[in-house]
This record gives sequence, structure tokens and C-alpha cells, in this order.
Amino acid sequence: MSIHTLQQLLPGPGNRGILARLALLALLGVLLPLLWWWESSFVMRGGLALLILIGGYVVQAQLRQLWATQRAYSLAMAAAHDGFWAWDPVSKRLDVGKRLLEILGYRDNFLPDTHAWLELVHPDDRSHYNRTVAEHLKGLTPYFYCEYRVRASSGQYRWIASRGIAVRDRHGVAYQMAGSVTDITERKQHDEELAFMAQHDPLTGLPNRLLLAEKLGEAVHQATARQERVALLFIDLDRFKDINDSLGHRLGDSLLQDVAGRLRGALGPTDTLVRQGGDEFIVLLTAIADGTAAEARARDFLERLNQPFLTDGNQLHVGASIGLSLYPDDASDAEQLLRDADTAMYVAKRHGGGQVARHTPEMKERVLQRASIELRLHRAIEQQAFALHYQPKFDTASGRLLGAEALLRWQDDGEWIPPDRFIPVAEETGLIIPIGHWVLTEAIACLARWNRLSATPLHMAINLSARQFWSGDLTGTVAALCAEHSVAHEQIELEVTESMLLQAEGNHVDMLHAMRARGFRLALDDFGTGYSSLSYLHRLPFTSLKIDRSFVTALIDDAGGSALVPAIITMAHNLGLEVVAEGVETAAQLVLLRDLRCDIHQGYLSGRPLPEADFCQRFLAVPSGAELPPPSPK
Repeated sequence: MSIHTLQQLLPGPGNRGILARLALLALLGVLLPLLWWWESSFVMRGGLALLILIGGYVVQAQLRQLWATQRAYSLAMAAAHDGFWAWDPVSKRLDVGKRLLEILGYRDNFLPDTHAWLELVHPDDRSHYNRTVAEHLKGLTPYFYCEYRVRASSGQYRWIASRGIAVRDRHGVAYQMAGSVTDITERKQHDEELAFMAQHDPLTGLPNRLLLAEKLGEAVHQATARQERVALLFIDLDRFKDINDSLGHRLGDSLLQDVAGRLRGALGPTDTLVRQGGDEFIVLLTAIADGTAAEARARDFLERLNQPFLTDGNQLHVGASIGLSLYPDDASDAEQLLRDADTAMYVAKRHGGGQVARHTPEMKERVLQRASIELRLHRAIEQQAFALHYQPKFDTASGRLLGAEALLRWQDDGEWIPPDRFIPVAEETGLIIPIGHWVLTEAIACLARWNRLSATPLHMAINLSARQFWSGDLTGTVAALCAEHSVAHEQIELEVTESMLLQAEGNHVDMLHAMRARGFRLALDDFGTGYSSLSYLHRLPFTSLKIDRSFVTALIDDAGGSALVPAIITMAHNLGLEVVAEGVETAAQLVLLRDLRCDIHQGYLSGRPLPEADFCQRFLAVPSGAELPPPSPK
């Protein structure tokens, strides 16, 4: 039997030792007759024969042990789920077990050496595989481990994890490597699915914000190197919430899928469409020539979204607001580019929606100012740094004091912050809720003190924000404060604006009716400046209507205003409402309002907003510096 035949019969890590010992036995078998024939001394013949026989016995014992080991190895290769292999780094000979061939779908061992194996390794993985093997042969790693793709008999590539260890001589040179292979294709596919899910939106299949961060960073880096521009479009659907709430979330999800499909149709080969979340999408445009080109692309997306959608048999009009930011024109890095596009989108939204707004330096300045005000508002709430000033309200016919309107004031670092600067921020951030509760508490407590000073009960008008209607039992809160300070509900007038009435649905309407049922007075503030509708006045239980100062000013200066105010007063009286005129600053305005039978007026002519002590001194005949009385006990 030839050495080559033995090598084929004895695959595995033990064949080298077996072959060596077989060769030694063969040598001893040849030496015994030669020495016997050559040596004439019987003593020497006997000694040599005994020595050869003992050596042969030792070699045979070792052979039996190696055969047993080899049989166990062969059984393990046959039974194991993994495939085994052995490799000679010197001759490059490769021996593989049957299981390894089965993993790849091959029947016969056609892999005589490493070169044949490398032909099966995926071209993209060969350098990594060779480097990992070389590092272990050099002793740089304690063991060999590499995950790579190998071409199966079907022509498809399967992922395998190969592990092994080198056997070294006394000089540390590797003369053999052996190990195993595990099929990890399913695990790799599962990992790829998880990676895809982590970076993509499950509803639309679009990249999500995690993948956007990666792609946006790459795009900005590439644009910097090539001196190109990158544009970012932040898209927010205008009427999606109404559709989702009225027709159901299932249809809403279908609509989002249709929106994603339509936006995909407008993408270029290098553009990226991302679902940011909810009804927000982002488009990353690369290699943009200039701002004009970016705006043209943004308008194309907008026009596509303005077209009706036919979703689940429903024709839907959704529309969108788009914010546009350009790198490096508007932003210096990827994070700023995203923030600027978001800011521009909100500007488009505030201007009525359905339009494209490009980011400007003024927008950034407003954002910084807003962030500063929000931070300072938090501090003011903690320190209770707000104050209330009270503007008197008078009966127009008699001039008698009827009460006051509580107006919020804020002084920070010696600077009085105008209400129109901080109140919108407080409403957007929800800080108006704790601030509004403080206003209610302070105003009602103040009215309780006035009840001890005034011979007739006064009214206190308190402005409410729409956000306050969203948090808890507002009616119960006001009633509890009145009970705590022994103030009659009839003395409290709660003012709401026309803009709040756009949200006066369901529970909001119920709350307004509940307030009126408890005896609280309700005023519609700034009438005529928002979305006026007679249905509000007819449907909601208001007791008074406040004419905005702009109409009062127009009484004298504008012919149209002189006709509008009488119409408002007549209409309100016909509905059984009192009429309050705001911003009365001249005697001529007051005379005209009296002739028009306006019920109540307030303004700088009769009294500016004042701190409580000054108000009491001027209108309640309290001496300067006198201590105000505590509220009446319960």
C-alpha cells in the first residue's frame, strides 16, 4: 500500500504519527533479516533480534493507541454537527471531514489543498481569511477563528465560522493546523434582519433616524471633500392627525405607506428618504447645485403630496409643510443641518402650512432666544419670580369700578420681559400649566383681600390657556381655590381666546359648560382677531364678549371700524352678552363707547395695570404703606 493511499485512508490530525510509525515498523522488518545474515556471532544475533523485537512491540503498542485515537476522531467527525478539517501549512495539503462537505452540499472531497479551498471563499472575504490564518501561524493569536462566506454546490454562498489551532515544533514553527467549521448562515441572516429592523421603519420599510444619522454624516463628509452641497428636507404632513383620529389608525398607517410610496417616486438615484417618526419624513439630497435647485426639488415633493390620495377606497387630502436647510450654506455640520431643517418646517407650519420654508439666520436667532426664555422660565417657576398686575375695569355708563383683570408680569435680571415673548414659549413647552395655576392661586387670594376692603363685591378676570384645559380637572381646581379663600364663584371671570375655540371640542366644551354651571363667568377675549364664528357664541355659555383694542382704536381713526364696533355691540346684546372694550386710551373713544351702550371698558385712560398695593391705594382708598388685610377665613 502506498503512502498516498494511506493518507487517503487516514484523514485527520493523527495520520502523521501513524504513518511515521508504520514506516518505522517496515524498517525494523527489513533490518532484522539483514542483520541476522550479516552478523556471525550468535550472541550478537540474539541481542540485535531481541532489541528489534522489543522496538517493534513498542511501535505496535503506539500504533494501536494511535489507531484508537484515529477511529474516535473519525467517529466524532461522522457524528458531530460541525465539520472537521486538518491542514499542513508546509505542503498546503487539506483534509476535510464528510460533515464539512455536507454543509456545503458536496459529495466528494475535491479539495486537495488550500488553493482549491480559497477558490470557494467569497472574493470579499479572502483577504480577511488569509490575514487571520497568517496571524495565527505567526503566533500572534492564541487560536484561529474567522467568519466568512464559502460557495456551496448550489452556487450560493453560506456563512461559516471556522476555528482551529496550530501544532508547533520545539522551535515554535507550525507544522499542522486542525479545527472545525460551523454553518452560521441562519444566524447571520437573523443578525442581518435585526440590523435591518434596527435601521428601518417597520411600517414603511424606509430608513429610520438611526440610519439617517449615518448617511447624513457620510453625505456631509463627502460634500466637504468634493466641495458640493447637501440639502435636507424636513416634511410634516399637515392634516394627517385629523385623518388618523377620525378614520382610524389602520387607515392612517395605510396612508403613511402611500405617502412613502409617492415620495419614493420623486427620489433621485443618490437621494435618501427617511421616516423620522409619526407623520414626519426627511429627504436627503446630495450633489445639489445651489439653494434654487434645492427649493425646486422641495416644491416638487410638496406638489406630489398636495395631490389627493386614494387609500382603502377613501380620497384623502393631506398636504405638507416642508423645511429646507442647505450645507454648507445654512449649517456647518450634520446635526445643525437637521436642526435647521426642523426649525424651518415649524416656520412653514406656523405660516399656515402647505408651503416650503428655507432656513434663515433669523430663524436660528429666534430658536436661541426661545431656548433661553424656556430655561429662564424654568428658573422663574422654581423661584416664583412672577408678579401679577391688575388693570381696573369700569362700568362705562356710570364710571363705577367693577373689578380688574389679572395680568401676568415677569422681571428677570432687572429686565421686564414682554408677555408676547414668554407666554407663547410657555404654552408650547407646557410650562403655562404650572404658571397658570400660580396665576389662579394669586389672583383669587388677591380678590379675597379686596373683599375686606371694598363695600361692593368686585370681579376678577383671569386669562386661561388652552393647555390648562388639557391637564386634569380645571373646573375643580378653580372651585377649590375659591373655597379655600372664601371667594364666590360669581366674582371670577375666566377669559378664553378665539384661537382656543378651534380646539373647543368634546371635553373642552363640557368643561366650559361645567364652569358656567358652577357660577363662574366666561368671557370670549380678543373677539374679531381670530377665527370668529357666531356658532361659538351660540353654542358656548359665554357671559361677556371683549372687543379687541385694534377695533377700539379704529373707532376714531378708521371709517370701517366705526361701523364694525356698533355691529358687534348690537349682536352681543341680542345674544344676552355683556360687552367689554379693551384698550380705551382717549376720552373721545370713551364717549363714543358710552353712546354705543358698551357695558364695560378698560384701558390706559382709566387705569394702567398696577401691582396690588398700588391698585389698592388708588382704587380702594388704602393709604400708602398700609398692610393689606388677610383673606377671610373659610
